[in-house]
Amino acid sequence: MSLRIAILAATVPAAALADVGTVYAGYSMATDCDKHANIAYDAKDLKSCLTVDDGADTYTAPDGTAYTTWEECAMAVYENGFNSCKSGTSAVQGGTGCTAFRTLQAFSTAAESKFTVSYGQPATLRNEVAWQFYKYYGSWTWGDDWMQAATDQTGVWASTSAWDGVMGDAENARKQATKKGAGFIVNQMYAMYEYHRRANQAYNAMTGNTTVSSTEKTYSMVHGWDEGWAFFAGALESGSGDSGIDWGLTLAEKRDGSFDTNTATYNPNGGESTVNAKMLAASQIGRDALNPFDNATNAGAVVWDAWKCIEQQAFIPMIQGCLLYMYKSDVCTADCGDAYGEMYTFCSAMVPILNAANPTDAGTLMDYVSPDKILATGLPQTYATMSALIYDNLNDMGLKVAEVGACTYCGNKLSDYDTTGDSAVSNKCGFAFPVDETASTDDTADDDDDDCKKKDKAAPAVLAVGVVCMFLGAAFATFGLVKFNAAKAGAAVPTAEMSKV
Repeated sequence: MSLRIAILAATVPAAALADVGTVYAGYSMATDCDKHANIAYDAKDLKSCLTVDDGADTYTAPDGTAYTTWEECAMAVYENGFNSCKSGTSAVQGGTGCTAFRTLQAFSTAAESKFTVSYGQPATLRNEVAWQFYKYYGSWTWGDDWMQAATDQTGVWASTSAWDGVMGDAENARKQATKKGAGFIVNQMYAMYEYHRRANQAYNAMTGNTTVSSTEKTYSMVHGWDEGWAFFAGALESGSGDSGIDWGLTLAEKRDGSFDTNTATYNPNGGESTVNAKMLAASQIGRDALNPFDNATNAGAVVWDAWKCIEQQAFIPMIQGCLLYMYKSDVCTADCGDAYGEMYTFCSAMVPILNAANPTDAGTLMDYVSPDKILATGLPQTYATMSALIYDNLNDMGLKVAEVGACTYCGNKLSDYDTTGDSAVSNKCGFAFPVDETASTDDTADDDDDDCKKKDKAAPAVLAVGVVCMFLGAAFATFGLVKFNAAKAGAAVPTAEMSKV
């Protein structure tokens, strides 16, 4: 499907955003999703469980319970939750007002009923990336299966004796798989579900395959879309990769410098990732088309195309992580446990997409990076051979080689790879420019706002128009330049109302 966001969004009336939502990593919530974004604190608490208590042999969970193993502590956070309140008063790090917490585990164990949601859709509108993971792993609970194996030392983790204690510590590898699995294998796909669910609903409502109530049009649909960004970015992230946890948006900022994908200039708070720029732009366009949703317009097509942009970009950082840590693992000669664990997790978080394009190469790749295949002398294959299994298939995976980039940290450059096939790959995002909505026009009148809700950051002049621009063709590019030139330098980015573009 060719990108139509610019054309379609231009005909969707601008929506006045109610001032009820927090700004997370440059995205202003149209609805209150603070409790949802707080799931990031579970990842922070889970990470803290991996370090032994000072002066003791215990690992303490955020509720004060001391466990004898890091595995018990981490799984207590993963299974029970402690920060994302589902029922009752919002509470971070416990509290007395919450009666039920949202859990990372439920993101996976409830996957089948959610990831297969239907609004009378044709097969072409299903959550394709979720189905790719299901087909590869053979289970809708692949995320929970991953977490259980990493902490129980089962599955591939039961057969690491060849290198454990020789090339590194397999326990360190399992710790990496646990904390990164929670963010990149469990949470990432759930964020994609929230986006897809509302895109699917909007498109089917537009085409008459389903009906939506007035409450859905004015609240539920945009709230669900907001949840997608809340889970993807999390409450700890400003947009620069500073969350301190293993999370989707943060990963894109951490990997971009090693792949020359750090060229975005419109990201909030110093962020540079081109992946995050496109995802933020698409998220903002989808939000505006849903706030409120009018099924008599083409808003459903706008939201669907925004989703396809998000889907295309979301797993690029995992591919980059797989490549980078294959290289680090290949050159590692001692204490390689952490590198092995990161390599295996990143590769596992993207291999279902490779499998959909080339099952043989996907199987070969995992034979090289799986913990039970590593030898006493290290990896069974070289980085050059392993990385070719990915680069040779990127176009068939629906990605441009240039968008993934070459691992400059690994000594590669883009000219090392064949990019001639990139022109045939559909550009789902066009030329995406997000708005940094962390700036506010009314900060001076209200000094008691929460730090995470308002940030006094001057907006770049190019963003002062207060729009999300996705240009398709010279005509839209010219229109955008005219708007940019008309912008007042140094003006704050409006957050109360989004543009008609």
